[in-house]
Amino acid sequence: MMTIKRGCVVMVMLLLAAAAWPQSTDKKSGRCGDIEWKFDGRTLAIYSAVPKKQSVAIPDFDLNENIAPWKKQKLAVHKVVIGHGIGRIGSCAFARCDELTSVEFSDVFVWEIGWGAFLNCTSLFNFSIPINVKRIDAIAFANCSSLRSVRIPGLARVGKKAFASCTNLSLIDIGYDVLLDKDVFVTEVNQGQKVTHTCYTGEIRNLPANVNTDNCTEYGLDPEAVSLCLQRMQPHKAAARVSLLDTEIPDGATSRNDTYALIIGNETYMRVAPVPFATNDAKVFALYCQKTLGIPTANIHVCLNATKHMILEEEMEDWLQNEIQDKADKKLIVYYAGHGVPDIKDNNKSYLLPIDVYGTKPHHGIALDAFYETLGSMGFEVVTVFIDACFSGVNRNNNGVNEERAVEVEAQDTKPTTGNLVVFSAAQGNETAQSYQDEGHGLFTYYLLKELKETNGMLSYGELDRAVKKNVSNVSTTLELRKKQTPKTVSSHKGNDWKNLEF
Repeated sequence: MMTIKRGCVVMVMLLLAAAAWPQSTDKKSGRCGDIEWKFDGRTLAIYSAVPKKQSVAIPDFDLNENIAPWKKQKLAVHKVVIGHGIGRIGSCAFARCDELTSVEFSDVFVWEIGWGAFLNCTSLFNFSIPINVKRIDAIAFANCSSLRSVRIPGLARVGKKAFASCTNLSLIDIGYDVLLDKDVFVTEVNQGQKVTHTCYTGEIRNLPANVNTDNCTEYGLDPEAVSLCLQRMQPHKAAARVSLLDTEIPDGATSRNDTYALIIGNETYMRVAPVPFATNDAKVFALYCQKTLGIPTANIHVCLNATKHMILEEEMEDWLQNEIQDKADKKLIVYYAGHGVPDIKDNNKSYLLPIDVYGTKPHHGIALDAFYETLGSMGFEVVTVFIDACFSGVNRNNNGVNEERAVEVEAQDTKPTTGNLVVFSAAQGNETAQSYQDEGHGLFTYYLLKELKETNGMLSYGELDRAVKKNVSNVSTTLELRKKQTPKTVSSHKGNDWKNLEF
């Protein structure tokens, strides 16, 4: 006969009684706007209450009067599950939920995370941002002091101080075409009556295209951490000796205070092969603009690995169009090194390719004719454009840009028709703009810089055209690709008046 000790009997009775009790006295539920929520004592689940809509928003709340219902009822939320149909997480939706440790998403509908949505969630350590998120508003995760890592994929725009004072962050990974606002990763330190900012110094695995060691502190990132990241991101390149053109840059005798320069170097692309030496082309051309041509540093914008937004909105609209006044008395130089691509579905129309555009979808890039028209309509006295790119569909390494195979096509001839434009291009219709491996530059850019160096920038456009065309044509067939490359110059001027112009 089985015997049971008295202590064991008591334990069994307690277990049976516990099973009969409700699992939690904190079970709550409710509806708020277009969402329903349920709380089981630990996990808060939120989902759409309007099944016919594709996505709905968790409403906006604040920190004072309009507090989220789960916060108003002082529920001990440890986990949040964002259910199907939720497209936006409203402002302060989970602010000050100081027991919240993780957030889980049932699908990828979420496209926006509102202002202060997770502000002061001091226990939150696990958060994976959905790939379709397009916007993370200001201070969305500020003071999440337990957060260990951040990965921001896709095309998100990240607001000011979105991850400020996340003091335990040790890893961040940010997509190439993510756009950061000011102070995204700063840590604010109170020193008496003064607040100072320190930058994030941990590991960085990936960075947006527009972030570099010169501007990274604006976003709260330490230059040394950014430098290490950029070294890891840099695609492998065969060693090239440093050209004398890069180190022996002459000082010009003339100051050109009324000249501006927009310089774009697109080398590392998200969806197509890189353009060897394009960033070096841009950086060195900028130095020649500054030192040899005498253009003030404040008048020079260098844009490396530029997205479409960076080129069209931040540079051409915000800077050139809106900030520079009295353009009729000023000159503009625009330089571009990177991919060009033809649209084979539209009579081989020519496009510049920002780093965030597929080569197979050239119409999502920047149409060359529209690019010229926009520059011409700004009202500058003269606009000089240098394009070290080709539009044949084949890049500097003989790789196809908009097809898997490397087949050159005859690109549509594009000429400027508005304003006072002169365009120097690296190659003609079905030619390839090649690399000059031995000098670490594009072939066209190398001989452009060589003429600036040898003349101190004191030459006419006609002289520049003849010299660059002759040198590039002679050398192109001796390089690895053995391809003919013939630069060309076109202008909106009638006749050959442009040949008499100078920098």
